[in-house]
Amino acid sequence: MTAAPTGAPDAVAPPPHHPRFPLIDGVRAIAVISIVVVHSAGAAAVTGGSLGGRLLAHLNVGVAIFFVVSGFLLYRPFVAHRAGGADPPAVSAYAKRRVLRIFPAYWLALLAFTVLPGLTGVYAGHWLAQVGLVQTLPAAPMPSCTTAPQSCDLAQTWSLVVEATFYLLLPVFWLVSERLYRALRPGRWVGVELLGLACLAAVSLVATFSNADGWVLDWVRSSALGYGLWFAFGMGMATISATGNTSTRGGTVVAAIAKRPWLPWLAAAALYLGLALDLPPTAFLFNRGDQLLANIAFGLIALLVVMPAVFGAPGRGPGRILGAPAAAWLGLISYGMFLWHYVFTVKLGTGGAGWGFVPILAVALAGSIACAAVSYYALERPVLRLKYSARDRTTRR
Repeated sequence: MTAAPTGAPDAVAPPPHHPRFPLIDGVRAIAVISIVVVHSAGAAAVTGGSLGGRLLAHLNVGVAIFFVVSGFLLYRPFVAHRAGGADPPAVSAYAKRRVLRIFPAYWLALLAFTVLPGLTGVYAGHWLAQVGLVQTLPAAPMPSCTTAPQSCDLAQTWSLVVEATFYLLLPVFWLVSERLYRALRPGRWVGVELLGLACLAAVSLVATFSNADGWVLDWVRSSALGYGLWFAFGMGMATISATGNTSTRGGTVVAAIAKRPWLPWLAAAALYLGLALDLPPTAFLFNRGDQLLANIAFGLIALLVVMPAVFGAPGRGPGRILGAPAAAWLGLISYGMFLWHYVFTVKLGTGGAGWGFVPILAVALAGSIACAAVSYYALERPVLRLKYSARDRTTRR
């Protein structure tokens, strides 16, 4: 296990008395770099039938990695007490931390892209939906920033809307799960929990990719419910991790990862290669069957990528890469990179300056890293100190 009770920057620190999984920072770095790469490739129009184009076209799998990470990190503190761990966080404290984590940095980027000449943050005058991060939900006015990817410099924030709805729905799922847990005999909750998550994932897939229509399905498809498989994978890992019991089937998987730490990443690479060769060479899939396949495969790939960060060791296999200082630092500022990179790809790509893939990628990486570093050290780090009281920070050391 990679859990560590040591102190950490407030941006990535777990709730008091809960362990930290430092290799997750390296996973965040992989996720955000993959997103920068796929948007750079799309902006340069290099995706196509060649093997290189196909491999680049589906690196939006980074979004699935982020969602699996969120499912794991946010759910684990809620279920740890069932296996003798620390008490779950208060819902009010959890909500406070989520607001501080997502909104200040987002509002900074939104303000910059709105007031700076030549940039577009608020699209079509719908500033309230943008500020509230609800622009892709059915009740939001249209058109929105995310419906005009070449005209709005925050079009990628559709996934932040999904993330925000997950923040809202997670305590609800936990409260329901707690009711079931208290009615079970000791030791039975893990299987029931995993079964519940499997049902949630199955319902999500059916609702999202069926041919049915209606306002309820519109809300499902635009919220975290539409990506239930990805979040469920992370929450399932949280459940298994919290038990620390290697005698279960989940424990058998954990033991296999400990013996062969590269196996999950090799499996993820093979699955991604097969997916890239099978799917159309574009990140925009219009066939419902292709969308379903990508959703399931992306979830599995993300699960395999995250596994070594949860169940592996820092000095072995992928842990050597994920634990590298550069990877950890990029993971620390990854949220800012996500917010700031897209503007570079839009302005430099085929709809703007017409640059090629390599120079767009180089500038997008350098520019987003620089902007993210300023955002983190000037805004995010000071604000995120409010996540915990001084007493809480003392208990983490």
